Amino acid sequence: MKPAHEVMDPSPELERVILNFGPLDYLTIGAFTFFNAAGGYAYGGVLKRPTAGTMAILGGLAGFLHCYTQTSFKLMGIKPGGGWF
Repeated sequence: MKPAHEVMDPSPELERVILNFGPLDYLTIGAFTFFNAAGGYAYGGVLKRPTAGTMAILGGLAGFLHCYTQTSFKLMGIKPGGGWF
């Protein structure tokens, strides 16, 4: 099965994927972090700050993994490239 788009790297490594993050990827990671922290603070009950901190860490991780997956797909030719590389 041929990829639908240009293949830049069929098996991208961690460093290559991160180096191909664009400004929108970093904005996405920040948005995931911010909104998860805000949700953790809003629904934290008695432990608002610890819940907000925990949710911020989890949101940042979720945002990173989302951007990592999308960038990997672009490098492997599964999704069209966004022009950042």
